Amino acid sequence: MAYDIIIGRNAKDREQYGSDGTIYLGKTFVKMGRNTSLSNRLLLDVIRSHVIFVCGKRGGGKCLPGDTLVTLEDGSRVMIKDLDNINKKVASLGIDLKMGGFEKSDFFRREVSELLKIRLRSGREAELTPEHPLLTIDGWIPANKIGLGTRIATPRRAPVGNEKMRDCEIKLLAYLIAEGHTKKTILFSNLDDAIVDDFSQSLLEYDSDAYLMKMGRGCYKLSSKRSRKVVDYAINREKDGRFGKGSSIKHEKTRVRTLLENHGLYGFLAREKKIPDKMFSLDKPCLATFLSRLFSCDGSIYRHSKGSNIWDVSYASSSEKLIRGVQSLLLKFEILSVLRKKNVRYNGSIRRSFELVIKGENALRFMREVGFFGDKSKRQETALREMAELSRNTNIDVIPSEVWKQANITSWSEIGLALGYKTPKSFRSSINCSPSRQKLLQVAAAINDEPLRLVAQSDIFWDEIMMMEKIEGSFEVYDIRVPETNNFIANDVIVHNSYTMGVIAEGVADLPPEVKNNISIIMLDTMGVYWTMKYPNKKDELLLKEWGLEPKPLDVIIYTPKGYFKEYRDKGIPTDHPFSIRPSELDGKDWCMTFKVDSNEPIGVLIQKVVNELREVKTVYDLDEIVDGLKNSNAEKHTINAAVNLFDNARTWGLFDKEGTSINELAQGGQVTILDVSCYATMPGGWEIKALVIGLVAQKLFIQRMVSRKNEEYQQVHKSVYYFSEEEVQKMDFPMVWLVIDEAHEFLPREGKTLATDPLVTIMREGRQPGISVIFATQQPGKIHTDVMTQSDTIISHRITSKLDTDALGALMQSYLRSGLDKYLDDLPRVKGAAIVLDDSNEKMFPMRVRPRFTWHGGEAPSAIQKKDKIFE
Repeated sequence: MAYDIIIGRNAKDREQYGSDGTIYLGKTFVKMGRNTSLSNRLLLDVIRSHVIFVCGKRGGGKCLPGDTLVTLEDGSRVMIKDLDNINKKVASLGIDLKMGGFEKSDFFRREVSELLKIRLRSGREAELTPEHPLLTIDGWIPANKIGLGTRIATPRRAPVGNEKMRDCEIKLLAYLIAEGHTKKTILFSNLDDAIVDDFSQSLLEYDSDAYLMKMGRGCYKLSSKRSRKVVDYAINREKDGRFGKGSSIKHEKTRVRTLLENHGLYGFLAREKKIPDKMFSLDKPCLATFLSRLFSCDGSIYRHSKGSNIWDVSYASSSEKLIRGVQSLLLKFEILSVLRKKNVRYNGSIRRSFELVIKGENALRFMREVGFFGDKSKRQETALREMAELSRNTNIDVIPSEVWKQANITSWSEIGLALGYKTPKSFRSSINCSPSRQKLLQVAAAINDEPLRLVAQSDIFWDEIMMMEKIEGSFEVYDIRVPETNNFIANDVIVHNSYTMGVIAEGVADLPPEVKNNISIIMLDTMGVYWTMKYPNKKDELLLKEWGLEPKPLDVIIYTPKGYFKEYRDKGIPTDHPFSIRPSELDGKDWCMTFKVDSNEPIGVLIQKVVNELREVKTVYDLDEIVDGLKNSNAEKHTINAAVNLFDNARTWGLFDKEGTSINELAQGGQVTILDVSCYATMPGGWEIKALVIGLVAQKLFIQRMVSRKNEEYQQVHKSVYYFSEEEVQKMDFPMVWLVIDEAHEFLPREGKTLATDPLVTIMREGRQPGISVIFATQQPGKIHTDVMTQSDTIISHRITSKLDTDALGALMQSYLRSGLDKYLDDLPRVKGAAIVLDDSNEKMFPMRVRPRFTWHGGEAPSAIQKKDKIFE
């Protein structure tokens, strides 16, 4: 007979309370022979204080089809379904907004019934699950919440490899891709004598026995002086001695055919051709040769319009795979192009054709770094001469106008003056335009704005969404995790990479009022995950029914940094209240740590001196007073300017206010509070800002609960002494608190410290007595502070594969396991939510499956959601 298992509750509490004050976490697995099935309900105690550690990959809503091409650090591209056993670093956008190579840690596979296809103005296309986040100038937003016309981040440049290939091989491959017939007999067609001669010389260099046999005007057959050996044959003679049906003779392959086969190019029609995989890992000189020969055959160079001195470059093909490959190769030279689809008439029928168009500055870069060969090189000389004399303004590679909202601009006229405007105030009209990189860089220099400078010099091309289409069916989709950056390049689009904690928060919020009103939940939302709890989980309605649950929303309260609150409201992004921090709550060392400034360096010494002097005479002050103190100090001018600049940048965080948000407002009985700091997700130094928030919140919670606990104990003593007192405490003055923190290793690193480290360690070691519970979650347990391991009384471990992580977790759990942790994790069924639970209170371990959430689970989608688009109605 099935019975409930309660973890985190000792025998005395089980006897006194039974299952009251517990939440439904999931069900245990039971194994009978080869079959594994779900059995007992697993409940979690919430009336006592706990430290809960959730680790391992917990699944998510974001995934891509198996044939999606992921770019690796060495420039090569691999289908995402094949990445599981490939240990190379992937190309990813770093916090400095530059492309680099980063380690991947996890590989996910699942099935879905719906995908979203998007097409960008550049012609790039991608298919992904609707919840998959894409990067906009306002941060990461789920694909299905982005409207047409939104500009998203794509690579402005692609990584270049360092492999080489002989020039003769490169040229042969390029020429035969562009002008070759490779279905059976290998033919080459071209009317440019220089190109024919170059092809002939390359053929001879590659195979001294090979030569071109002219078949007609501009048409050549590849032949060989060497007699080819017979390597196989089949004979079927008829009665009269003649060879009958089924007879065949197989000759030794030519070297050129072997070359084509090795690169996957032999036996295909023109519309089936593609760029060989090897090309993507070649160095720039090799790539330039390859692209030059391709464009010299199937490319064009022409005036933008009649009489114009501006020239455009294009490339045409009947193969979509080929044209998209060329577009990707051009990114290795930072050349942006637009892919167009068009219908052309051929032999009386209409066929689909594809064209890449390169304009303006990009066309000039192509001519200088790649260039044409043969007859077209003469037109190129004219184009280079004429375009060199022109000033070129790009209207393609610009930054979305929303960037002005992120700029720390106090005086538009001052910037206009610095930029040389005749009427400086007129510069303010720029807010309505998308600035060029150069203009934004000039503004960043004028106001000394480092984040703005990073955007201006980033490796991002902001491409515009032109089409969105739902695709329904049955799809196997995949995902990887890049821990350091949480993004990777898929089909030349930058895409993003918390479930169990949501289940626990749901359970606490769903308790009976007499219990719930004495508990407050505060969730730090670093990537905009939890706004979806406001909505019922309709997409898993059938699964919930199997678990005896039904979809329903929770009345979560979302707090957004004050500086972003109005903007979020105006855009329809879910948020309820602004929150802010008093600058006076930070001492000098706190500011140094926030700014990553050495406290012993001149800037650090100055900041500490000014802030600590202010704290001696005032209890409340704002950033202006700190800046005034810095400016009035006797330090060196360059030191003062550097320190002032740090505090000026801090204003742009939209986090500080003289009044600040009261901890009593955040921690109310029966309330689920979400501190949404996802606005800092792509901001340089964003994790330091998040650590500052969680550190101050944790510190305030601990102090307030210590005071409240004394009062609660007094009331309990008073009630026991005055036996006949009619007074009964129904609700705590300040509730017990559950603090929920994802990506916990960022705030509690194994090595080093953040502004959150000391407050969180204090809560772990001493917080249970005053009534503070904390849930830490990470996918990298090997990188988290050791106190998390030693202080946790409940551990929920989903599947982890890294030896560093299993060793770290196993060190804590080994006394409870008869065999290794690896075996327990490996024995878990490959289903979402599968985990092992260690209950330290009872020294027991259970394999289990976390129940489905009844609120909507947005995977790792951030809170930047726009109003529902009609496309999805």
